[in-house]
Amino acid sequence: MSVITDHTIANFVEEVSQQQHAMAGAVIALSAAQAAALGQACLQISREALALSDDAVQEQIERLAAIKDDLLGWCDRDAEAIAEYVALREAGQTLAGQRLLCNAPADVSRLSIEAARILQDFRPLVSERVQDDMEMSINLLAGTAQTALLLLDSNLRIWEGERPLLAKFEPVLTDLIMAIDDLAPVKRIRPTAEIRD
Repeated sequence: MSVITDHTIANFVEEVSQQQHAMAGAVIALSAAQAAALGQACLQISREALALSDDAVQEQIERLAAIKDDLLGWCDRDAEAIAEYVALREAGQTLAGQRLLCNAPADVSRLSIEAARILQDFRPLVSERVQDDMEMSINLLAGTAQTALLLLDSNLRIWEGERPLLAKFEPVLTDLIMAIDDLAPVKRIRPTAEIRD
């Protein structure tokens, strides 16, 4: 299979729909990368619009760029993950293959959470011009964090008899659940107005 991120969006969508195995990991990672890119743009636009010269803002922009790249890497790696797992299993390293298929969604969830936190912390500084867009990015990242967590949980359900795997990843799952619960995506953009007669 070619590198997923070299595809056009239309080709990627078509490839996902035509596969003989579900590509949930790649879809989640790419969605998270797009959400991180949107957030990165919001910070860059805010920095320019408000003439923010703080080094911390540049560091946040650079960290979002790195998260975006890591997520794209997981998207590409997912396309080969099943083949990698099978090769490891056939070499007698089943647990290593299972760890690979659990590490991927755990990392995608962690990266999504980190990106969402960066954006949440930036809320007081965001330019009004992109304020709503940033909230959409935070919501998307909260969603990909939760969805990647579900993929991890699904893999653990499939291998629920593997005690070493569960011993490693049950605490990871618990930490991710708590971290996602700490995120604060908005439910509405407009404040709810009272209904008047």
